[in-house]
This record gives sequence, structure tokens and C-alpha cells, in this order.
Amino acid sequence: MTKPKSKKGDKLAEDSGEHGACQSDDARAAANFTDPVNLADIMEAIKSMNGSMNEKFESLESTLSQTLASLSEVTSRVTELERASADYEGRISELEVHCRDWFDTWKSLTSKLDDLEGRSRRQNIKIIGLPEKVEEGRPTQFVADFLVQILGASNFTKPLKIDRAHRTGPVGNARSRPRTMVARLHHYPDKEKILRLARLSSPLMYNDVRILIFPDFTSDVLKQRQAFNDVRKRLREANVRHGLLFPARLLMTHNAVKHVFDSVEKAQAFVDSIIVGENSA
Repeated sequence: MTKPKSKKGDKLAEDSGEHGACQSDDARAAANFTDPVNLADIMEAIKSMNGSMNEKFESLESTLSQTLASLSEVTSRVTELERASADYEGRISELEVHCRDWFDTWKSLTSKLDDLEGRSRRQNIKIIGLPEKVEEGRPTQFVADFLVQILGASNFTKPLKIDRAHRTGPVGNARSRPRTMVARLHHYPDKEKILRLARLSSPLMYNDVRILIFPDFTSDVLKQRQAFNDVRKRLREANVRHGLLFPARLLMTHNAVKHVFDSVEKAQAFVDSIIVGENSA
């Protein structure tokens, strides 16, 4: 079929209609954009947002100011502590030097004190096992007579001279062990003779009670001497002549040669060597 031809007038009418519709839409858009109510709402929202942001920035600024103040205070205190620490380090170093000097001095004085105390006891003997009150208030005279009686009068050409004698420790009850009697001999050779006779006459008995007689050592010297007990036991088993020198030195004679040891370890090593050598031979 053949399309009818449009007339020129009809085309112009259509164009003018479309143009008019476009102008109507633009007009309505422009009217909406310039609506005074909508613009006021937008401006109010912007102002509200601006105020909120200002409050947040002010709060942040306040917090930062407080943080900076705290940081400044902490920095100041750290600086003060570092300065004090440096001062303390110097003072502590100085004290350490003084403490080392004082420790050396203390060791020297303690050694001298132990030596003086030990020498002051060198003429003392300890008598263990004597019943309480057997001395009847006259300990000095009793000890002089007791030693001659228990060790044999034939061993003493003249009476023993005792400077003083006394019991040590607190008084116990009837079931307690008798307190130790300490006596000081006036002559040192008498003390050595008494100890030698006590060893040879062991066990000593007095009124059916066993009596022990020992030299009077300080607790420190006694511990040092007791440290050689194991070595001395091995020497006795090996029939090696030996003894202890004051304060705590081991003297032994092996193959007619005398050896002196002030250390338990050295003495132990030497005893091991001679016992192993004799066993291998």
C-alpha cells in the first residue's frame, strides 16, 4: 500500500507541539529549583551540620589539649627520673666500691677475731658427761683433782694448776644431759698431756658414767676441723699417721715425708693417689 504523504502544515504543527511541551517541562523544573521553601531547608541543614562539626572539632581540640598537657607532664617526669637515675647509678657505683672495701675489711677483722678467740681457748679443755653439781660449788679445785684421779696420779709429777672452770649453757631439768664443763689449764703442756692421756685411756669412766675430754674450739674452727673427718677415717683405715694442726690443717706422714693440707679437696686427692698407688702395687 502506498503511505499517504504528510502535509507540510501537519509537520509544522507537530514540531510546534513538541517544542511547547519541552518549554513546559523546563519551566516546571525552574519553578521547583527556585522554590523558597526547599532552599531554606537546605540552608538550615547546612547550618546544623556546620554547628555539629564545630562542636566535634572543639571537643577534639579540647581532648588534644589535655593529651598534650599530660604528655608534657609525663615528659617532664621522665626527664626528672632519668636525671635521678643517673645520679643513683653514680651513688650506687660508689657504694659498691665502698661495700667491697668494707667486705674485705670485715673478712680481715673476722679472721683476726677468730684467731684471737681461738688462741684464747688454746689452754682450755671441755669435759663432757660430768653429772650436775658433782663439783659442789668448787669447780676449779674439783677439776684439778678429777683429772689426776681419772687419768692416773702417776702421770703427774706435781699438782695441776687450773686457772678457772665453769659449766656452759642453761641449767636443765633432772632428765637433761649434764652441761659441759670448761676448764683452763695454767700451763699449755698440761693441756696437751691431758688430751693425749684421754685418748690413750679411752673410754674414761667416772662413777659408772662415761667421760669425754676434748679441746675447746670455736664453732667455726670446729666446723673446719670436722670437714676432714672423712679423710681422717680413710687415713686410719690405711694406717697412715696423721693429725690436725690448729686451726684446721691436716698433717700426715707418708713414706717418712710430712704433708700439710689446709684444703679438704687437696687432702682427698692426695689420699686417693696414695691409696690407689698402694693397691696397684
